[in-house]
Amino acid sequence: MPSDFSIRHAAHIIRLGGVIAYPTDTIYGLGCDPYNQQAVELINTIKQRPLDKQFILLASDIGQIRPLLQIDDNQEKMIEQNTEPTSWVVTANQRAPAWLVDENNTITIRVSKHTNIERLCSALGHAIISTSANVSGKRPARNTLELHKYFHGCVDKILVSDQEQMARPSKIIRLCDNEIIRH
Repeated sequence: MPSDFSIRHAAHIIRLGGVIAYPTDTIYGLGCDPYNQQAVELINTIKQRPLDKQFILLASDIGQIRPLLQIDDNQEKMIEQNTEPTSWVVTANQRAPAWLVDENNTITIRVSKHTNIERLCSALGHAIISTSANVSGKRPARNTLELHKYFHGCVDKILVSDQEQMARPSKIIRLCDNEIIRH
């Protein structure tokens, strides 16, 4: 588990527009400040992925992302009560940064109960971008060694974990009709 200092340092780097690699509740991810368009674009460059591909906003509680969403109380309750790592495609409101919203005016979010995410988002004060820690077309990193192979010198900080990640991305559900987009 990353130390408190390491978490605070990662939050500082994110605030300055940097990119980090970090363990999530599913796989290792790359993250940055979702409100910093240049940092978000930098992740696309590092991953060598298309610019139009959507990111996940990863938060430790719904309050960190609620101002960006158009959801009702029942939908919010569904998100909060979910017990498995699930990302939700939801309607964005006008406050959501344009670079996070797709052509259907949706944004993808996940509320995580993972200790590292809770600590990181708490230190940062808001949600973080989350995308799999891999170069486009390659499998996601499952451990710290793979993170270093992919991103040494490309990211500003790597939060290490002594646990191998499950190497399976979260389930994705479109909230408006509960259609499962990815198992």
